[in-house]
Amino acid sequence: MTNARMTTRLMRHLAFMSLLALYPPTGHAQGPVGATALRIQWESDPPVSGLQAVCGRVLNDGPVDARRVRVRVEGLDERGGVTGRRDGDVLGRVSSRGIGRFCLTMSAGAATYRVTIVGAEWVAGPQAP
Repeated sequence: MTNARMTTRLMRHLAFMSLLALYPPTGHAQGPVGATALRIQWESDPPVSGLQAVCGRVLNDGPVDARRVRVRVEGLDERGGVTGRRDGDVLGRVSSRGIGRFCLTMSAGAATYRVTIVGAEWVAGPQAP
């Protein structure tokens, strides 16, 4: 990935995160409801200037929306040992039967990566005023 392409991706990410700050809070339920409904797909871009972007999608196969979905990217060496770790948030709410996106930058040099979902809040129906 070229520096310009990586910069464009980062700028889009920052712009989207800025828009999310404008959304009003909604009611939610925390807990394991639909916890197994989330799946993750990811890929790593070629390293640029000692950094490597690990980006992907979280798919919600369940009947309940999820928000504050948190992912963990771990860099692994050839033996599977963790060489680096970074947590980050999926952009916005992951609607029922929908998709959320994430992109985290890691130090380059890992043999491979492991990406997992480490948390989510499950959104209940609208609260009465």
